[in-house]
Amino acid sequence: MKLVVAIVHEQDAARALEALGARGFGVTRLTSEGGFLERRNSLLLLGLDDSLVDEAIATLRSVCRPRHEQMNAGRGHDQAAAYDVDVEVEIGRATVFVLDLGRVERL
Repeated sequence: MKLVVAIVHEQDAARALEALGARGFGVTRLTSEGGFLERRNSLLLLGLDDSLVDEAIATLRSVCRPRHEQMNAGRGHDQAAAYDVDVEVEIGRATVFVLDLGRVERL
């Protein structure tokens, strides 16, 4: 068994849940916020048999799209380092972690 943890941009979360559900994957969704870009994300948790991990990742890959936005480089918590320069950053896609599970019980 594996635990697939996917951090998905909020704009892709609904499509990801729909696509995963259509393929029969059970998903738990938690709302989160990224630290650096301070963007809303969804944390998707899937407990899967090892043989299904690649299919789940392919499903996420098909719906999680990159986007580019302009962001002020001085944005953030360090006001002393504020700059008035816009930079282009990539947002979207998904970051996926696959973890081994030693034991799983459904109660």
